[in-house]
Amino acid sequence: MTDEQKHALITQLQETRQELLALLAGLTDEEWETAVYSEASDWTVADLLRHLVGAESSMTRLMMLIRDGGEGVPEDFDLNRWNARVVQKSKEKPVTDLHTEIVQNRAQLLSFINSLTDDDWEKKGRHGSGQVMSIAQICQIIADHETTHMKDMRTALAN
Repeated sequence: MTDEQKHALITQLQETRQELLALLAGLTDEEWETAVYSEASDWTVADLLRHLVGAESSMTRLMMLIRDGGEGVPEDFDLNRWNARVVQKSKEKPVTDLHTEIVQNRAQLLSFINSLTDDDWEKKGRHGSGQVMSIAQICQIIADHETTHMKDMRTALAN
């Protein structure tokens, strides 16, 4: 990854996080409980925040493992089960705690990015989706993932 690409990625990660925090700032209790997705179970705005907190933390740890020579998640990793579990495990956490965690997670991710050597960016391992990806690709997924869920939150809150 070139320095220019790294700078663009960091800028995107910073901007999407600022945008997310601005969206979530000042939500009412009712808005936090707005349904965003209705699949196997309803996911609310608060649940999506729980999901984003868990996903970013886990993907950062995953990239650290890949950087250090690991293969990534096991071949039989069940992303849907993991998603449901991470949301359920954090159901009782107050939104203020989730806010603190998501801020800390982004700081850890940016610190990790800044620690990478040129060779590290292309190291590959299995992502939770089952695809084998480079660290650069996983970093981009984190930024795009947040953007996608933010758009869905906005749509749900506007209805």
